[in-house]
Amino acid sequence: MSHPGPIRVAVIDIAQPIVDLDCRRRQEPPYAAAWVLACRDGRPLGSVELPLEGTNISARRLERELRASLGDVWDRQPPADAPPLARASVVVPSAMSRPEQLRRCVRSLTQLDHPDFEVIVVDNRPAGAPPVELPGVRVVCERRPGISAARNRGLEEATGEIIAFTDDDVQVDKRWLRALGERFARSPELSAVTGLVVPAELETPAQIFFEQSGSGLDRGYRALAFERAGRFTVKRTDLEAGSERVHSLYETGELGLGSNMAFRASALRAAGGFDEALGTGTPTRGGEDLAILVELLRAGHRLAYEPGAIVHHTHRATMDDLERQIHGYGLGFTAMLTAIALRDPRHFAGLASVVPAWLRSLRDPASAKRANRTEQYPSDLSHTELRGMLAGPVAYLRARRMQRRWAA
Repeated sequence: MSHPGPIRVAVIDIAQPIVDLDCRRRQEPPYAAAWVLACRDGRPLGSVELPLEGTNISARRLERELRASLGDVWDRQPPADAPPLARASVVVPSAMSRPEQLRRCVRSLTQLDHPDFEVIVVDNRPAGAPPVELPGVRVVCERRPGISAARNRGLEEATGEIIAFTDDDVQVDKRWLRALGERFARSPELSAVTGLVVPAELETPAQIFFEQSGSGLDRGYRALAFERAGRFTVKRTDLEAGSERVHSLYETGELGLGSNMAFRASALRAAGGFDEALGTGTPTRGGEDLAILVELLRAGHRLAYEPGAIVHHTHRATMDDLERQIHGYGLGFTAMLTAIALRDPRHFAGLASVVPAWLRSLRDPASAKRANRTEQYPSDLSHTELRGMLAGPVAYLRARRMQRRWAA
C-alpha cells in the first residue's frame, strides 16, 4: 500500500458489467486511494491500487487500469468442471472478545456455497463464562487456554472429511469452502490447502501499516503446490505457469495463515493436531499455523495454496493493537522454530544454514519482508517485531511448562 490512507477496499467481478466505483467516505479525511481486487466468477485474478481524484472512479478508468495491471490474466477462465465435494467441517475458535465481528463471521459462514458442511464455534473462555448461542452453528466449549487447544477441540468434534479453520475477525467469501473442497477433490494427494487473505477495510493508519509490515501472507493469485524436495528444502510449483523452484523449508511466507487453512481430517489427526504451547492465548501468541504446515511438509505430505478460497480479514484498527500484534507475530515465529526443532533436533542443522541470510534480510530494504514499506512506516514496529523474535524461544519453553500443568 503506497498511500497513508484511508483506502477504499473494493471487490469487482469482471464477469459482470463494470460500473463506477463510489469512493465517498462518511467521515474525514476522504479516501486517498482505492484497493481493488479483480475476480472472474468469484475467482481472484489480481489487485490494483488506484490514487483518487475526487470521490468516484469511472467504469472506463477501472476497466482500463485493471486490463493494464492484469495483462493476459484478464482473459483467464475459471475451471469448467465442478468435482463432487466431501463433507466439510468449519472450526472457528473464539475467546468471545469480539462479539460483533464473530456474528459477522458466523453470518458469512452460514451463507457458504457448499452442499454438505457444518460450522463449529469453539468457545475458549475460562470456566464459569455464560453460555453462548449462535444461530446456524454448533457451539462447544474448551476451557484450556489457547487457540491451539480450541482448534484441537474442534478437530475432535468435527464430522467432515475436510476440516477448515478460520478466525472470528474475518468474513469468508461465499465460495470459500467450495474452493478449498474442489482443490482437495482435484488433488487427492493433498493433506492441506490454504487460501487468500485480503483486507476487509483499510480505514486507519494501523490497518495500512499492517499491510506494509510483511507479517501477513505473501499475497498471490496463482495456484501453488508444495512438497518436500530435500531434508530442509521444499519444491514450490506454480501450477499455472508450470514453473518450479526449490527453497528453504523455513521460508513460510507463501504457505498460508491460520485464518484460512484446511486439512484432510485423517492427516491432521495422524499428525497429532496443533501444538497447544503455540498460538494466541498462550505465552507464544502465535506460530501454531506455520508449525503444523512445516511439520506436514517435513513428514512428506503435500500442501497447496488456492487463491480462489478468499477470506476478508479485519486488521487491528489502532496503533497500540497493531504494535501488540506485530510483537506477537515476531514472538510466535521464533517460538514456532523452537517448537519444531525441539520436536526433531535435525531442524537445528537446517536452521543454522539459513539464519545468517534471514538476519540480513531483516535489514535489507529490498527484501520481501520490507519491500512494501513506505517512508511513513514506523521504525518502532520493526524494533517491536525483533524484540518479539528474541523472546520467542523462552516464551515457548514457558508455554510448554504451562501446558504440562494443565495436563496434570
